[in-house]
Amino acid sequence: WDLNGRKQADEVIKNIYLITKALDPTRPVIDTSGAYHVMTDIFDIHDYCQNAAEFAKHYEAPQNGGEPYNQFPDRQTYGGQPRFISEYGGIQWNNRGDAGWGYGEAPKSVEEFVERYSGLTGALLDNPSIFALCYTQLYDIEQEINGLYYYDRTPKFSETVMESLRAAMCRKAAIEE
Repeated sequence: WDLNGRKQADEVIKNIYLITKALDPTRPVIDTSGAYHVMTDIFDIHDYCQNAAEFAKHYEAPQNGGEPYNQFPDRQTYGGQPRFISEYGGIQWNNRGDAGWGYGEAPKSVEEFVERYSGLTGALLDNPSIFALCYTQLYDIEQEINGLYYYDRTPKFSETVMESLRAAMCRKAAIEE
């Protein structure tokens, strides 16, 4: 990533991609997950927008013949690769008082959490131009409280709520039609 005035080493990333493909041309390679793509087989994006309607708009253009959402248009171009939202959600939820952070404002209720999770997930599953998605994240980690389970792997929600989250994720995606 470009950081503190230093640019990502695009030539190094390109060379690593080429070497990887030379070693095993059968596997798809992502050059820089969620950052500035240089040479990639999969165009992945990290998108932590917390508003489901706004989030869905990020991915509408290809359905209408437009260019796909590109967070860094000055640093990369879309080359027709499959699109993967490799990090989304990150909804903070912490009813135990653990220190940490998540993306956006925390939901005020379990129902609001389920609604946001279902809305964000549905926006991707309903979009026929998205071939894969990955919710961030399954478990809390040291500083992030945006998992569906606490750091110690205990569920944050009741079994009924966890089943609602599972149902939102497991329905058929538009790309499968």
